[in-house]
Amino acid sequence: MLVAAAGLWLVIGRDEVPSQCQATLDARQQVLAERFTSGDRTIAVLGDSYTQGIGLLGPQASWPTALGILTEAEVVVDGVGGTGFTSRGFCTDEPVAYGERLDDELPDAPIVVVQGGVNDALSGTPDDVAAAAADLLADLEDVPTVVIVGPPDAPAADAAALRAVDAGLREATEDAGRIYVPLLDAGIELQSDKVHPTGNGQWRIGQLVAAALQTAGGAG
Repeated sequence: MLVAAAGLWLVIGRDEVPSQCQATLDARQQVLAERFTSGDRTIAVLGDSYTQGIGLLGPQASWPTALGILTEAEVVVDGVGGTGFTSRGFCTDEPVAYGERLDDELPDAPIVVVQGGVNDALSGTPDDVAAAAADLLADLEDVPTVVIVGPPDAPAADAAALRAVDAGLREATEDAGRIYVPLLDAGIELQSDKVHPTGNGQWRIGQLVAAALQTAGGAG
């Protein structure tokens, strides 16, 4: 199983980084080509290792799959482990931060969900998250429904950094008139690595996003 734990690149040797980067890029292409749910409408997800179901059975155990089941939609996933709004994770020289991936190709879907923030707290720049998220949301201005999903309470990350990321994402999302789904204090159950959600935690994220879409009239 791909080891793409958020923040793991901070502790591995420099000579391991290229192979870890290639593994995350390969995993991205694999998941982009697969569909774990189906439906009459399409939801595009941009995210990190959470979308890969790391530590579980894989993407079929991730929150985007739960979202697709709950909303009866086809979910297309673009996930790269270790990345975020201000973090490239293992791939320091590749354009894989969220905004950079959107610069490469915009999702072809009426609903786009962008989930992240833990990696920005672990290895990114929390103070720059609001500006990065604002730029990303500007790129998505023509998409009818956009949802930003923030980071959960992850003990592996600094609590103050997580709060700064959450505040930055909330500010940018509200300024753009989009939907923000906070995960801090949402009871997201995590695995023993204190970063990645358990199966129950993944399902809970899917439920929260589905509820936000239903409230907004974007799905349901």
